[in-house]
Amino acid sequence: MEKLLEIKNLKTYFYTDEGIVKAVDDVSLKINKGETMCIVGESGCGKSITAMSILRLIPNPPGRIEGGEIVFEGRDLLKLSEEEVRSIRGNEISMIFQEPMTSLNPVFTIGNQIIEAIMLHQNLSKKAAVEKAVEVLKLVGIPRADEIINAYPHELSGGMRQRVMIAMAMVCNPKLLIADEPTTALDVTIQAQILDLMRKLKEDTKTSIMLITHDLGVVAEMADYISVMYSGKIVEEAKVLELFKNPLHPYTSGLLASKPQIHIDKEKLYAIPGQVPSSFDLPKGCYFYPRCERAMDICEQCAPKLKQIHDGHYVACHLYGGEENE
Repeated sequence: MEKLLEIKNLKTYFYTDEGIVKAVDDVSLKINKGETMCIVGESGCGKSITAMSILRLIPNPPGRIEGGEIVFEGRDLLKLSEEEVRSIRGNEISMIFQEPMTSLNPVFTIGNQIIEAIMLHQNLSKKAAVEKAVEVLKLVGIPRADEIINAYPHELSGGMRQRVMIAMAMVCNPKLLIADEPTTALDVTIQAQILDLMRKLKEDTKTSIMLITHDLGVVAEMADYISVMYSGKIVEEAKVLELFKNPLHPYTSGLLASKPQIHIDKEKLYAIPGQVPSSFDLPKGCYFYPRCERAMDICEQCAPKLKQIHDGHYVACHLYGGEENE
C-alpha cells in the first residue's frame, strides 16, 4: 500500500523544573492511504503527544520536538514554516480532539466554529460556507442541521457535540483524520453510532484514520494496523488480527487479558501489576521491566530494540532476542 504519513525517530520532550519528560522517545510509525492505524496504551504513554507533534501543536515552552522526521506526502512537516503548516492543519490533516465537552468554544455558535475552517482553507463566500456547514452536519447525522448550526455547545448533548467535532474535522475533506479518544465519556450506544459514522466517512471519502484509544473493543472494530505504546516508546506493531491472535510483548498480552470477556468465567478481572513508571524516574533498561511477569536479568540493564518477528509484526522485547540499546 502507498504510504501517506511516516514518522521516523520522533522525539518530543518537555522541559520542567523537575527534569526532562521524554513524552515521545524515538518513535517510528507509518500510515498507509485508506488505512485505519490505531495507537493503544495506558494514559500518559505518549499517544496524544505523538498526534500533537504531527500537527506541530506542542506548546513551546515547555515542550519541544527534539528530533526525527514527520513525512506527509513527501514533505517533512518539521521543516515547513508556520504558515505552511497552518495551510495543512485542519485542511489536509484534521484532528478530533479529546473531550468534546471542552474542545468546542462555548462563546461561539456551532456554525461559526465550522464556517471558520471552511472560509480559511477553501476560499468560499460566507453564504457558500454556511451551506457547506449545514451539509456536513447532515452528513454526520445531526437532525435539524439548519437550526443546530445556530446553537451553542452547551445546548447539545455529548453525542451531538462529538458529531460536531467530527463534522469540523471532516469539512475540508482531509487526507488524514486523527481521532484522539473519539468515544471518551459517551455511553455505549452513542459510542457505537460514532464508530459507525467514522467507518462510513472513511469508506465514502477514502480518508486515512489515525485512531488513539485505550479501548481494545474499539481497536478490534476499527483498526487495520496497531501500534502499542508504553512510556513514550513503541513496544509492538502488527496487523489487527495478528496482534489479537498472537500478542508477543508481555504488556500487549496484559492489555488483552485485562479486557472483560463474556465467554470466560473469572472471579476477578486480570490487572497488570504495578504502575506506569514516573517520567522523571524511568528504569535503566526496559521500561516495562518492573511490571513484567516474564522479566529476565538483561531486561533491567538494556532496553530492547523494535525487531521484526513475523511479516509486519514487530516487538521490542528480550524474550525474542535481537540487539539491545545500551
